[in-house]
Amino acid sequence: MVNTSIPLYDAPFAVAILDKDLNFTAISRMLARSFNLNESALGTSFLDIKDRLPNELYVDLQLAKEGISSRSQPMKFLHPDGEADWYQWKINPWQNGIDGKEMIMLLLEKVTRRMLGEDLHLKAQRMARVGSWIVDLNKSTIYWSSITKEIHEVPQDFIPDLETGINFYKEGVSRDTITRLVNEGIEKGTPWDTELILVTQKGREIWVRAIGEPEMINGKCVRISGTFQDIDTRKRAELEAAKVRERLQIATNAARIGIWDFDIVNNILEWDDNMYKLYGITKDRFNGVYEAWEATVHPEDKEGSAKAVQQAIEGKNKLNMDFRILWPENEVRWIHAEAIVSTDKDGNPLKMTGANWDITDQKNAEAEMKHLLNTTTYQNESLMNFAHIVSHNMRSHGSNLSMLTDFLLEDRITEEDKQNALQMLKKAATGLNDTIAHLNEVVQIKTEAEHKMTSLDLHDIINKVSQSLEALFASNEVALKIEVPKGSVVMGVMAYVESAVLNLMTNAVKYRDPEKPGEISITTESRAKRLVLHIEDNGLGIDLKKHGEKIFGMYKTFHHHPESRGIGLFITRNQIESMGGTIVVSSTPGEGSIFSVTLKKP
Repeated sequence: MVNTSIPLYDAPFAVAILDKDLNFTAISRMLARSFNLNESALGTSFLDIKDRLPNELYVDLQLAKEGISSRSQPMKFLHPDGEADWYQWKINPWQNGIDGKEMIMLLLEKVTRRMLGEDLHLKAQRMARVGSWIVDLNKSTIYWSSITKEIHEVPQDFIPDLETGINFYKEGVSRDTITRLVNEGIEKGTPWDTELILVTQKGREIWVRAIGEPEMINGKCVRISGTFQDIDTRKRAELEAAKVRERLQIATNAARIGIWDFDIVNNILEWDDNMYKLYGITKDRFNGVYEAWEATVHPEDKEGSAKAVQQAIEGKNKLNMDFRILWPENEVRWIHAEAIVSTDKDGNPLKMTGANWDITDQKNAEAEMKHLLNTTTYQNESLMNFAHIVSHNMRSHGSNLSMLTDFLLEDRITEEDKQNALQMLKKAATGLNDTIAHLNEVVQIKTEAEHKMTSLDLHDIINKVSQSLEALFASNEVALKIEVPKGSVVMGVMAYVESAVLNLMTNAVKYRDPEKPGEISITTESRAKRLVLHIEDNGLGIDLKKHGEKIFGMYKTFHHHPESRGIGLFITRNQIESMGGTIVVSSTPGEGSIFSVTLKKP
């Protein structure tokens, strides 16, 4: 393949020896491989592979024939298929070569891989807006790359010096900082990596990242090199995000909104400071797992809240729920929760991020509003009862009295008829008087209650009433069980509370089931701002499907009893409502009834 008298074949680079006509006289192994040449290439012209190399190479070979040496920069050659290669060469002509003949030595290097790497590096630098710089302290010179000059918005022929470079930084914190860092780098060899504000030659303020690496020889700094990057877009976005986070933090603190993150895979629950305040616990009492949160939830809401969380994790519903929690000493608070779930590319849940805030006041306001609406409804029903009494009962009394009066004024009636009529007139007058008394009692309840409200202990009132009814319970063989603790304090009118308790207890005796021993149980239930009194019996019960809407109406009775007038529950409800309370009933015929009276706490 080659002339073995010339030790060129095993040379570790691509080299060829050409005669003055540019024919191959020797070829190295590396050059042969590069161009797929073999022994038959010896004596052939180098021009045969001309279409595979840059034209500049052939120009330099022609100059070499005239004795002119050359060295090239990397040259790009584009193949017909669009692929590109880069080549670099060195050409030396010999006037008295082998056997005294003129010859040309061509050192040809394919630098495609290196140039692609450099090209990618330059593109990456340009895309990332990263420039370089070098300060040579021995020569007192500064080099800025083209991108560094672009960032400073100076011409490419701009020649900087150290003082000029520093003065490009904004006066104040940025300039003072870079001055200190450069001085520390020169004196101590301390490197730096900082983000500062630069004022370009065109007067624009931009954020840059400056990195410097001092080179020390014998304790003396001889050179500082580094990079210079335009980070203005990213930095301004970060600063804006920081402002948003700060505003969000202020807003969440002001609104007492707690933020939390739940790592579903690893069962790690992280709370911010507001969450601990919302739940009334300290960080050392919270171990950061799902079960720790679940332990704070009110027992009656555990199942529902757990189901809502699971459905959100499974992607069935978004988490948007209200639930109760228990603070220390069992104080009940209402919490609203909203959250979103993050998943991987396959849809598997990874993380849940959410917010909590306290809605206790809102819930109490809703309860109060509901109470007011119920009270208004009851008052409207009361008005309807009044209208019924006035339009029906009073008219009936009036008609009856008018009829009896006309009968007495007749001349033809006997003395016996007259006495009978007078008896009927007396009964009619008594009935009218009772009706007027009932109306007056209701009016007095509505007008006097708000002026007589005081703190009352239900424990004392119930014991007082029960003692006064001992004979009634004994004669009717009714067992009484009272579980009302001392200190069960409510706001009310003493006479009204006593009257309501008395009426409900005597009703329980009056409408007992004669087929079984009578039982009455009295208990209380404490809520946030109210106390509920439950009076339960095992008597005849009431068909609420049939009578539920009129159970507290005036002159409404549901069982035959000689003492039933249908006024007791009507008066009781008016008394309780006048004190800002409510009364409801749950009942099953043949099993008994539970009357629940709710009154305000002080």
